[in-house]
Amino acid sequence: MFRRVAVRSAQLSGRRLQSTVAVPGATQVEQSFIALPKEDQKKVITDLSEIMKQDWTKISMEDKRASPKSRTLTKEWQEESNRIAKEKKINPIHGISSEGYTGKGFVQSD
Repeated sequence: MFRRVAVRSAQLSGRRLQSTVAVPGATQVEQSFIALPKEDQKKVITDLSEIMKQDWTKISMEDKRASPKSRTLTKEWQEESNRIAKEKKINPIHGISSEGYTGKGFVQSD
């Protein structure tokens, strides 16, 4: 009876009931990914790429949440961003549109 009251109360207030059991997984990886060394980051990306190749119906929800790669992280997207920045003359004094610029611009991919 108490559970029914708690569930009904949560429904009326718009809140979700949270389990007291901690579930390790992608949520912890999301928080600590930035702090990882570059080699470990690449390993995580490689592992997630392998997970994405599996049957999507058999992948856990945590893995599904962590797997999609943003299209803005592709080298082609970043190179196109460079082209647009030069075309629109973004940061013409010291940046990508400046005369004699030798940096990589927006390209971060290897």
